[in-house]
Amino acid sequence: MNGDCIDCKACVRVCPTGIDIRNGTQLDCINCTACIDACDAIMISLNKPKGLIRYASENSIRNNIKLTITNRVKAYSIVLLALLFFLIYLLVSRTNLDARLMRTAGMTYTSMLDGRISNLYNLKLINKTHKDISVHLKLENMPGEISLIENKEIVVKKADYLSVPFFVKLNRGLIKSWKTELIIGLYDSHGRIKKIEASFIGPEIYN
Repeated sequence: MNGDCIDCKACVRVCPTGIDIRNGTQLDCINCTACIDACDAIMISLNKPKGLIRYASENSIRNNIKLTITNRVKAYSIVLLALLFFLIYLLVSRTNLDARLMRTAGMTYTSMLDGRISNLYNLKLINKTHKDISVHLKLENMPGEISLIENKEIVVKKADYLSVPFFVKLNRGLIKSWKTELIIGLYDSHGRIKKIEASFIGPEIYN
């Protein structure tokens, strides 16, 4: 019969796991389809029909029914496309620098000798690129001072993580309640990368 196996063992030789696909699907099969390509190449050289090894159900082989696009196949295809587009969106929309700002645990505020109020924060930066990123911080929504504890330029190495402790110092007159919302901008040489929000804790105000 045209298309019958000629026992060339080409499918066995190309299999990376060494199984004999002629004995049926096995647990070791990794679905690389190398056996399909090898078998089709041999069948073509012998002028015999391809598809002796193929993906097919037992019902389609027994009843000679070709693969049809069912509603289930359509639904799975739509879900797969949706997941693919979602993955593309995540890759396109991700930022080069990830930042997380936290107030130092166990501390509230400090009253300075010059009358200002300071809070201590810890900024965690993750560089997702393959180049170093130089960052500086700036208060966006009110005047004040950001003072780095180590007092040096912030440089996040490529594909690295950096923790940056710093003080935010505000004049007492700017503080209207025990909690003041701050917006801190992260800038590189090209402009603002992103902005992050923080809560500034100050003395309780009594009317």
